[in-house]
Amino acid sequence: MIRRLKYLLLPLFFLIGCEPQTLISFDELRNGLQSNNSTLDTIVGQSTELTLPFSEAYLKHRHYLYESADITNFNSEQREDLAYLKIQERYPERFLPWPVQVNVVNNLKPNMSAMSKWSELVLQRLTAARESKILLSRYERNILIEYIEQAEFDNKELKEFLAKYKPRTRLGLYQHPNGKEWYQSKLNYYYDISKSPNETLNKIQTELARRGKRVSLALSIMGENHFALSYLQSHCESVEGLNWIDAYTNLPATAKQCAATHNSDITRLFLSLMEIDIGLHYQGWSKQQARVTLQARLRLTDFEADRLVEGTVLYPATIFSLTPFVTFSS
Repeated sequence: MIRRLKYLLLPLFFLIGCEPQTLISFDELRNGLQSNNSTLDTIVGQSTELTLPFSEAYLKHRHYLYESADITNFNSEQREDLAYLKIQERYPERFLPWPVQVNVVNNLKPNMSAMSKWSELVLQRLTAARESKILLSRYERNILIEYIEQAEFDNKELKEFLAKYKPRTRLGLYQHPNGKEWYQSKLNYYYDISKSPNETLNKIQTELARRGKRVSLALSIMGENHFALSYLQSHCESVEGLNWIDAYTNLPATAKQCAATHNSDITRLFLSLMEIDIGLHYQGWSKQQARVTLQARLRLTDFEADRLVEGTVLYPATIFSLTPFVTFSS
């Protein structure tokens, strides 16, 4: 209990002794975050002094950057983007140092010293997280094992730890401590409407039922993991954002300002992905349940359905950024 309390209080320590000396612009904040995320983002490239993701130094510097922002000169979309990232500091993400969306081992491979420190950090954090009931899913654990094998990273202790690791039973955020609240915070940002997930799910399912039988789709980005980002990049002019996981693109702002039009079949795909997103992350659906639901709504191959489910697991609530392209019947 003492250990768990220690980690829950961690964000409070960031507020002490971290008062910003000068205020920074949106562009300076974005550049600072990109530099801090260098090991997560191959586009930025590797710096000579690496900051390991979700290490103490990383978390403190990230918080410092957030607090240094001169929000009086931000527009409303930029303020909402930053406010969302600040809210995310409250939730369990910081206890899971290896984001499964990125092969960090591969990014660190040229630097053996950093690789050694990285493996120690992952072991320490995942052990502490497990004691606080914060667990990887089976899917996440398997991805990490695959990354290690691909990189031929010979760390026996980490390999044995992950091999014996007992993951949480389901894929969604809801199984984490405060997981439903965590998901709600994401839904509020990407959906831009503060409604309960269950109310939103009922609205989506009603609309899908009204639209009738399932349809076939041929979409080149169907197999992309971050579907919302890929779709917006293909159809819209991107609005710069702050979140590394969305490739520094403000997804809700990008969709709102996009002039692209979409036929009813594409809208059905968006609605179907929104349905399984809430199902997985809020209602506790299994991967099989989500896959069956998708294939009942759309004519998808097993590969397409699995990829869309996996993307939904990795990027919770992001599909709701496409809401401006969806029209609900009255």
